[in-house]
Amino acid sequence: HAQDPRIRRKIEAAIQFLTQKLYAPTLRAAMRHKWITVVTPIALFMLTIGFFSGGFIGFTFFPFIDRDTLSINLSLVSGRQEADTEAVLSKIEKAAWELNEQLRDERADGKNVILGINKDLGSNDFGEAGSHTGKLVLQLLEGEIRQMDTYIIGNRLRDMVGPIPQAQSITYANATFFGKPISLSLLGNDLDELNKASELLLEELEAFESLKDVTVSNAAGRREIDIKLKPRAESLGLSLREVAGQVRQGFFGEEIQRIQRGRDEIRVWVRYRPEDRAAIGNLEQMRIRTPDGAEYPFSELASYEIERGVTKINRLERKREVKIEANQSDVTDDLPPILAEIEQVLQTKVLPQVQGVEVSFEGQSRGQEKSNRSLGRGFGIAMILMFILVVLVFRSYLQAVLVFSLIPLAVLGALWGHGIQGVAVNTLSMYGIIALSGIIINDSIVLIDQINRNLRSGLKVFEAVFDAALARLRPILLTSLTTSFGLAPLILENSRQAQFLIPMAISVAYGLLFGTLILLYLLPAAYLALNRLRVLTIELVSSKTSPELVEPAVKELQAGKIGGYLSGAQ
Repeated sequence: HAQDPRIRRKIEAAIQFLTQKLYAPTLRAAMRHKWITVVTPIALFMLTIGFFSGGFIGFTFFPFIDRDTLSINLSLVSGRQEADTEAVLSKIEKAAWELNEQLRDERADGKNVILGINKDLGSNDFGEAGSHTGKLVLQLLEGEIRQMDTYIIGNRLRDMVGPIPQAQSITYANATFFGKPISLSLLGNDLDELNKASELLLEELEAFESLKDVTVSNAAGRREIDIKLKPRAESLGLSLREVAGQVRQGFFGEEIQRIQRGRDEIRVWVRYRPEDRAAIGNLEQMRIRTPDGAEYPFSELASYEIERGVTKINRLERKREVKIEANQSDVTDDLPPILAEIEQVLQTKVLPQVQGVEVSFEGQSRGQEKSNRSLGRGFGIAMILMFILVVLVFRSYLQAVLVFSLIPLAVLGALWGHGIQGVAVNTLSMYGIIALSGIIINDSIVLIDQINRNLRSGLKVFEAVFDAALARLRPILLTSLTTSFGLAPLILENSRQAQFLIPMAISVAYGLLFGTLILLYLLPAAYLALNRLRVLTIELVSSKTSPELVEPAVKELQAGKIGGYLSGAQ
């Protein structure tokens, strides 16, 4: 306990040195050159724009949250046998183990990166099911030890496997919580035009080096027989439904009755003999019965074509939809420039060649749009309520505007913090910026309130602002530093669970550090600049006045004195 007073004295001496020797001289210089101090933010804005253009500060809609698994989803042409699917998956599995040997040799600790592989036949993460679908799930070394993102492993595995001609679609990436980064819906009522547009766009997207795993939803289905009636069939009173029904009865069969034998129920089906339905040529020889009981060869009444059907029909906004999706080759790349390039391709190379086709950006683009609407509405309401409260406290609209003008400058600090940490600005960063706004406003209110108190006590404007800044330096710094340092462990955390929170923490911590610096210098200078503008305005329309008399705090004090004098006189 004997050392406590000495420690306290040293801390107090350090704070006094910071206040009197460092802050006071620089603050006085900033206030004397108030116009230079006030226009400095313009240079900061230009610098920030340069950071964005140069790629120092990245932007994406949602953060990349890595996992300890990697999914490879496969879809062959509909109708392929399970053995074909398993053969392709086995080829990929073999390549995965070869990749593991390479990765293990590259590591200093010699640990396996791929710990196990699970194979699943009959379904995949596309929502498809059938013998033509399947997936592999690679169990990976824990992320903190692995020190390699899954998308890098997926890219290397894709390069090792190479093209798979029989694959209709294949992806080497995990599904994300926020949807596909690239997801476009082509909408229209003409299926031929939609298919043409999807083929054109697919060809263009596959040429993008920044994209991988490009998939399209209008995948060809099983082979189907498309029957078309000839005029003679219609003259005999036959409909397409009746002809197709008789073809189905002959080749697939039809249940005619059920027989109960003990506890078992036996279904009786009738259809052609195996030798009469073994080949497609048997269709032309089958007999079609007319309503009057006559029979004619199928070839006289109808023709047929063998085509690929569709596996599914999607609709969006009451129109047929063909969805094209893709992943980024490098998830750290900025997404908006890629989307802008795709938009240019659509407008110049795809849409001019088709009719009646519209485009809608889905996936993360749609999620970002919804988040922006929600954030904008909530943030706007919060700002309006806080502005009203500040106006009620200070009884001055201009002082409230002065307080709120610091928010954009604090946001600059939040943006720079993302660049320093190597984290792209995303939607979650915006939540942190909203929290940052409240803290900056609170610190500004503390300083403005002290300035008003000093003015009421009779100090000149310059000294009132200067003394208020020195007096409030300690509480403002304590608030900012304790909050920022408290968030430091979260910002430096490498665990996967913390990845959602890190962008918000960066926004608050860096924005608060930079915002506090701006607050301590810019707010006093801006207050003096605002006072000078008030004086000039009054002198232009009336008589000469002093800087103190134009301040709301002094006016309120004088009004109170006059009111008290009048009450006493009565």
